[in-house]
Amino acid sequence: MKKHKIRMLKETSWLAQSIKDRIDVELEKNGNSSRYFCLQTLLFVVREADDKTNENIYYDNYDNKRLIIIRQIQSMMKYGSDFTHEGVCNKLRGLAERYKDDEGQYLVSVLTTNDLNSATIKDMSGLMFAMSQRF
Repeated sequence: MKKHKIRMLKETSWLAQSIKDRIDVELEKNGNSSRYFCLQTLLFVVREADDKTNENIYYDNYDNKRLIIIRQIQSMMKYGSDFTHEGVCNKLRGLAERYKDDEGQYLVSVLTTNDLNSATIKDMSGLMFAMSQRF
């Protein structure tokens, strides 16, 4: 009988672990590419969504899709100096511009104006698929 290897969870969730694995592969394969930085941003957002005490970033479901809602974009300086409030907004805008679904619709929407400061990742599985298809 074959014994199955059990993998230990090293991240905040299996989704975060999967993204971290993709980051490691991307870094080894292409170095500090733009996809590497997009995956890194996504990992930090997922870690924050996994944190049950964070009321500003959380998971939701809509139309059979897994979403991440960012009610208020905040600084994530614990992940590095690039993650000030403006830095996080810019990184989320970069994700939005770079990855779209098969119909050309944005997978990430970022709403930042004088009185709006939120973002939505509309389809996590679609975004992960789009990120794996790029280049």
